[in-house]
Amino acid sequence: MAFSFSDSKMTVLPFSELPVRYRISSTAWQPKVSDFESGAELAEQLLQKAVVIYNEKASEDFVEFMARSPASNWAQTDLFIEPEKYYRQYVLFLNERGEHCFWINFFCRPVGNWKASRVDVKNGGTCYFSIGLNIDTGKRFDFLVNGKE
Repeated sequence: MAFSFSDSKMTVLPFSELPVRYRISSTAWQPKVSDFESGAELAEQLLQKAVVIYNEKASEDFVEFMARSPASNWAQTDLFIEPEKYYRQYVLFLNERGEHCFWINFFCRPVGNWKASRVDVKNGGTCYFSIGLNIDTGKRFDFLVNGKE
């Protein structure tokens, strides 16, 4: 999916909406639109790589699960993440080393005032996940999919 800042399913939140575990040792990053767009393109590439790895593991887990529970009514696609189908919240920040990072929050459907406040839910499975991406190093961190309860 090519990044589009005008996409109605995406928003950029202020630094204050970044989860506390990142805010403790980070500072706000106020990029120009062109910097954000170029960073977002790299973030999208890193995200796609992370999702491929996640989906491959989910597929392996599904095969094992179905071997143990053949009467289950789960479909393999229920476990896959397809980022283009999600709403997104971006928070940009500089980590403790001054490196440019994106934290992206994903969810299946709009929740509350999602364009202004971080969506924070417990459980929900693959309908809710988040990822941290270091734009300067090209590495991802904390690819977290919510629990299934």
